[in-house]
Amino acid sequence: MFSASNTVFAVDIAYLPPEEISVYLNSIPNNVELVSIKKVTYIPPASSSQSYGTHVEITVRFSLTGDVKLFAADLETKEGFFKIPFQRVHVWANMQILKPELSVSIDNAAAISVPAAPAGKAPAGKKGGQGKAAASAAKEEILRVTAGSHIRYTVRVKYASAVKSIRYDIPENSIFRELARYMDPDGDGGATGDFSPDFQDAVRYDWQPLTPGDFSLPAVRLVVQAYNGSLVSLPFPAIAVHVDEAEAVTAVPEAGSGTGRLSAAFAEAFTETPVSPRPVESRGTLEDARRLAALYERERSSLPFAHAVMEERQELEQALDRDALPPLPRRPLFFMLCFSCLLFFSGTVLSVWRKSFSRAAFCFVISLVFAIFTLIYGIRLSRSYAVSKGGILYPIPESGISRGGELPVASVVLILKKAGDWYYVSFNDTNGWIPADAVILVP
Repeated sequence: MFSASNTVFAVDIAYLPPEEISVYLNSIPNNVELVSIKKVTYIPPASSSQSYGTHVEITVRFSLTGDVKLFAADLETKEGFFKIPFQRVHVWANMQILKPELSVSIDNAAAISVPAAPAGKAPAGKKGGQGKAAASAAKEEILRVTAGSHIRYTVRVKYASAVKSIRYDIPENSIFRELARYMDPDGDGGATGDFSPDFQDAVRYDWQPLTPGDFSLPAVRLVVQAYNGSLVSLPFPAIAVHVDEAEAVTAVPEAGSGTGRLSAAFAEAFTETPVSPRPVESRGTLEDARRLAALYERERSSLPFAHAVMEERQELEQALDRDALPPLPRRPLFFMLCFSCLLFFSGTVLSVWRKSFSRAAFCFVISLVFAIFTLIYGIRLSRSYAVSKGGILYPIPESGISRGGELPVASVVLILKKAGDWYYVSFNDTNGWIPADAVILVP
């Protein structure tokens, strides 16, 4: 049952026709409105053993939510007066005004060290709460782990008819994996349209921070469809994570004790060995990577309506079975936007000097529009790209650790930042570090 909508209670009375029955609802609780009482002849199916009678429908409307028990209805026949009881119902908020909510829970909270919470605050590392309360409570949480530990958490939603998209921020210097996705991100087979008052699992992750410091639990951005059809982007609660240095490994016990003999048997099991990058088996050569980088450079320097270079670049990417980037921002167009912005701004100043205020207002609006487009285009133009020579993506800028993803030769990456001889790049929704000599920069 939902508030602000009609709810129908029905009962069948055998043997009596509608004209011999009177139904009254003499007393109703507050915040309940009687909409109508209908009586129609009840005709059972031919296969049914029931007799003809009267079908009674009592329609009411609830204005508040919660458990509601209606008073019994009065039934009058020629036999006398009778009482018809109602079932107790729970009224939920109207589906058209329900706002989707998000909840986060730490699945392996028992394995995470949590400092004592101050008075009045919920202890961290436990379930992140539900709905709006989850976001406020989670802001006070601080999870404490050591470098290399795993934090597994589940994102849940409720009051949503479908999950439309799932995006997440890939954290730096860590390993981040999606363990399970319970709802279809395209909305084709995820959360059903059936109403449920409970949180439903949406997606589950495993995050392994590798360096000490203060971080936030990797945010997950969900866009869901509310029951009224609108799309809602759900905010992710800020959950602070403090990562301590990993404890040093204790020495292997002397041989002689049982544990020593066992340790000696595996003394060489985890000895340090250099990690040599495994060659990536994919179409493309180093010469293809250099050619692709040159085409991207020419495209960024070409005129806005010169498509020959872009088409040549896309043909090469298709031949290499690579995902082509959309047309890159071009420097000549940026300079043209800057010139147009300056031109109309000069027209504004000149019009004001000539006291032509209507023309000044027009030029000012046009110059403002050009300034906004120039700013947006300049931000896109400032992004740094590179073409990979092939290699490994590492979670931290050190080559002697576990590897992340692999970069095929001639794949285009977005450079996010540089640290020494390493670049932190993004490739196909995966972030990681790559040596500077493993890429060809696109000026």
